[in-house]
Amino acid sequence: MNILVKIRCLKCNDIIESKHVHDLQRCRCGACFIDGGDKYTRVGGDLKYINFVHEDGREIPCLKA
Repeated sequence: MNILVKIRCLKCNDIIESKHVHDLQRCRCGACFIDGGDKYTRVGGDLKYINFVHEDGREIPCLKA
């Protein structure tokens, strides 16, 4: 089962998701991006401003404090 991953940008509060392979999505402020759809997950940008958003609403920081 492939799972789509969402991320929240903590700078602009956007929740973004890549739905297809090579479907790079950026938040509106440009601090982070996600790519890969349901085949792989690649995130980038300023990792301290990224939370992974689970289907149940839980959020996990990309970087541990």
